[in-house]
Amino acid sequence: MKKIILAVIVIISLGLGFLVSSIVSETKPLDLESVLWFGKQAIALPEFSLYDHDNRPLNNDRLSGKWSLIFFGFTHCPDVCPTSLQTLAEMMKAIGDKVMRETIQVIFVSVDPDRDSPAILKSYVGYFDAGFIGATARIPDLEVLTNVLGIAHERDKTSENQQDYSVSHSGAIVLINPAGEYAGLFRAPHNSRTMASDLSKIIARN
Repeated sequence: MKKIILAVIVIISLGLGFLVSSIVSETKPLDLESVLWFGKQAIALPEFSLYDHDNRPLNNDRLSGKWSLIFFGFTHCPDVCPTSLQTLAEMMKAIGDKVMRETIQVIFVSVDPDRDSPAILKSYVGYFDAGFIGATARIPDLEVLTNVLGIAHERDKTSENQQDYSVSHSGAIVLINPAGEYAGLFRAPHNSRTMASDLSKIIARN
């Protein structure tokens, strides 16, 4: 009888130990290197409407159920944009878990809709990764999203008819959670290894 009671006590103790360990693990802060993670303070996005490189709507619904990494730039960008997209492509390869990779989508949003047509965007993002999504919209529609995300952008034009111009824009990469909320920010300069590590930890925890 005593052996049975002792065995029950051991089982209960092990169960309690596992429960406490799980609670501690869930509440312990994530050890992150490159992302500002909002956690439960994630920000709901307003209703927005863009169109993707296949001329299909890209709105809040397209963010639901996926971890989305969004970078804002333009295809004529000489350095920051191609470097950032290459880093994102390398980040995806660095995430060894195929199932985890399938929960992530990378979206390049052009803030230069006058020059970046869907066809141009499709060719541009496809060069870095066939799975990347290109998108844009009219400037007022873009600003519905960029304003809440704190993404600054400005076309450096002296006249409306000018075709050879640059665009000043933020270099941050925005993280949207599967609930379609603004959940984190990867500030430049970006590193594919630390981004892959941080994102893997966040997805595993959430």
